[in-house]
Amino acid sequence: MGEPLYEALRRDILGSDYLQIDEVPWRIADSPGKSRKGYAWQFMDKRPQSHGLYFLYMNGSRAGNIPRAELLHFRGAIQTDGYGVYDYFELQDNVTLLGCMAHVRRKFTDAQASHPQLAARAVKWIELLYTLEANLKAEGADHDRIAAERQSKAMPIMDAMETWMEQVHSQCTPADPMGKAIDYAYKLWPRLRRYALDGRYHIDNNPVERAQRPSVLGRKNYLFSKSDSGAVDNAIFYSLIESCDIVGIEPLKWLTYVLDNLHDNTSPDEVRQLLPYYYKKSQG
Repeated sequence: MGEPLYEALRRDILGSDYLQIDEVPWRIADSPGKSRKGYAWQFMDKRPQSHGLYFLYMNGSRAGNIPRAELLHFRGAIQTDGYGVYDYFELQDNVTLLGCMAHVRRKFTDAQASHPQLAARAVKWIELLYTLEANLKAEGADHDRIAAERQSKAMPIMDAMETWMEQVHSQCTPADPMGKAIDYAYKLWPRLRRYALDGRYHIDNNPVERAQRPSVLGRKNYLFSKSDSGAVDNAIFYSLIESCDIVGIEPLKWLTYVLDNLHDNTSPDEVRQLLPYYYKKSQG
């Protein structure tokens, strides 16, 4: 039952023009007395009316060929952390690559032990950007206004911080946490700025990271999968249930409906209509 729904969900989400992507570690215990680390990829639809997300487990690999193949025909924006495999998408005309400011802030926060004043200054710059986002959200600003406010207010802050990083980087060694934080931020600065291009875009990748929590909590209960095929089954299960949560429907009610309406001869179009997003629309 799950596989045709999962494949339909996967195709549907790849039809979005804005995805957030991340990877989450899963343990695989397929050898006697030991386990290995595998990874599942997450692809979350971040259109204003999201269709959900899906996990993709491919033998536990975290290699760059997986997102390259998965996004071969994708056109739109993808938002990621600074993992190097995503650099490939900077060169693709059909993709706008966005960065994650939360990861940058985290690195500067971690650097406060070695360079408290410099790190605090960096965190303050970033707090100004997040304050702007919070104010726009509180005011219920539409996407056009959000983009305009980011261009007029956030971009000067980012310009000032970029200049500041250029000025102070010589005060830190490359191996120092502060030096690493500056190098990380400076490398990603062009893609971090792109969130101002569209009011729909987020300043960070936090939504897709939060979507890891159910699988992380589940892992604490069942500890590991006993095979790659078991991890694939987990990917299907989490994809469908978490998509219910994202679109705002009760998973048990949806699952009951699917069991009553999914049959061996159900057409691909009919399977698509059973997905959480379309099920919600059909219920009015």
